[in-house]
Amino acid sequence: MPLHVQPQAGVPLPDDFESEEPRVLSSKAKVAIKTGKVLLDAGAQIPVSTQEKDEAVKMFTAITDPENNAAPSNTNTALQNPATVAYLTGLIREYDHQVVDDAVQLRRFVTNKLIEETTKENATNRIKALELLGKISDVGLFTEKTEITVKNAPIEDLEAQIRSKILKILGTSKVIDASFTVIEKEMGSLTPERD
Repeated sequence: MPLHVQPQAGVPLPDDFESEEPRVLSSKAKVAIKTGKVLLDAGAQIPVSTQEKDEAVKMFTAITDPENNAAPSNTNTALQNPATVAYLTGLIREYDHQVVDDAVQLRRFVTNKLIEETTKENATNRIKALELLGKISDVGLFTEKTEITVKNAPIEDLEAQIRSKILKILGTSKVIDASFTVIEKEMGSLTPERD
């Protein structure tokens, strides 16, 4: 599958021509991973060796563990290696899925603990647990809902309401008929001409 690149003509030139290369490992990795995702989504088949897997795992550990700043010594060359970046991209994708799975598991855990609390002897804890269970979005028992009612009125009623409000603002209750002149002949047609 070919990768199509389209230049953009409306992008202004930068103020200075200094290198925009990121200096921090996490920023460098983000750029490499985005590039890797584009390549993999475009259908690139990149074989990965054991050494490249090891380099990717070391970088993944350095990125995801902020306390462990032990980035590999060959970070720049590793991030320029498509195979290492492809494997690192796969690790990051799997890590993202684990976070989502962990969130679902945590939600179930909290729900189960709240259910257990409803059987305890302390009435205050039971009531609070029941209240929190009711606030779970799937249950929606104690959530505040705002109801909006839309009333459609006939055009004539709306015009009458507008006319009465204008008359109140003007301070008069009489309608004054005025004469007018059609000026289409002098100004031309007000409706746009169609081709």
